[in-house]
Amino acid sequence: MPNHESTRTTKLYGRRQDGISLDNVERITLYKSMLWKKAARVVLHEMGGLAVLRVRHRREFGVLMFHSFSERDQANVEAICAHIARHFEPVSLSAILDALDGRKAFPNNAITITVDDGYRNFFLYGHSIFRRNRIPATLYAVAGFSGGQMWLWPDQIEFGLRHTPHSSIRAPLGDGEPLELTLRTPEEKADSIFRLTETLKEVSNDRRLTFLGEFGSLCGVDIPPHPPRGYEAMNWDELRAVASDGVEIGCHTETHPILSRLSNRLELETEIRGAREHMKEHLGFDVRHFCYPNGRAMDVGEAAIRCVREAGFASAVSCTWGLNTMAADRFQIRRIPFDSKVDLHYGKELLAGLHM
Repeated sequence: MPNHESTRTTKLYGRRQDGISLDNVERITLYKSMLWKKAARVVLHEMGGLAVLRVRHRREFGVLMFHSFSERDQANVEAICAHIARHFEPVSLSAILDALDGRKAFPNNAITITVDDGYRNFFLYGHSIFRRNRIPATLYAVAGFSGGQMWLWPDQIEFGLRHTPHSSIRAPLGDGEPLELTLRTPEEKADSIFRLTETLKEVSNDRRLTFLGEFGSLCGVDIPPHPPRGYEAMNWDELRAVASDGVEIGCHTETHPILSRLSNRLELETEIRGAREHMKEHLGFDVRHFCYPNGRAMDVGEAAIRCVREAGFASAVSCTWGLNTMAADRFQIRRIPFDSKVDLHYGKELLAGLHM
């Protein structure tokens, strides 16, 4: 990162006494940093460094967090699965819980796959890869999404901002100044989608819902009531199909709100216990595992954790990064952030316990 204070000094006083301009110093520093990173990767990937890390973390278990899959990324997912099958012990989430309870031996380098949201692209492109590589997976479905009552609100934000004819938008989100969103280029749209989505995570659930109701008019876009192609959920039949093929189905709430932004206990009960009952009614079997939307500590809260326990779930996963020990709280299980596009070298490092 450039040193802005030093840059201002150079502009005022010219070259340093050694005659080297600061820009060159920065370039040399960057080059040295790149060399160190390259050398570190050689040690990790070609000289056994990852194997050492796997031994060091062998009594911990990893829970990988995926969201979405695509046809073009299948080869990358295959490569990730091949690495997992070669160096780790893939197990189901239920098997991990049995080990935590002492009912089953805990293998070294245990790892399991979780998939959030229940997008249909898991059914189309992801499931067959995990099945072929004999890697158990847990899929967390949003009950209202799979039931066809709604589509995920971050996807609605993406759809609206990508299709708007406006070059900028002022998004009113509360008592403060509206959020200024520039939308002239694909890069600006991507940045605005991220900023608006993250900002909406911080407001009350009521305010978020009100904004979403007005969002189409703000964008000048007709937001369809059902998800367009590419944003679809797995339906109940597809969820039952993968469940019969070994995938554990979990619950990811009824409508995917930020749980800590809900206003009362009744809303929490509807999103947690109500979602579990909704899924059981339509699937014909119970769901034992829960996933907190967004999953950071600030997005969950003690009231939600307590509600998940009282609703009868056996476990809950968060979005706190890291490996888990045998002393892990089964209702605050850490995960490793993955996705189908992840760089293979970086993915191998994450699996070994780096970058947490």
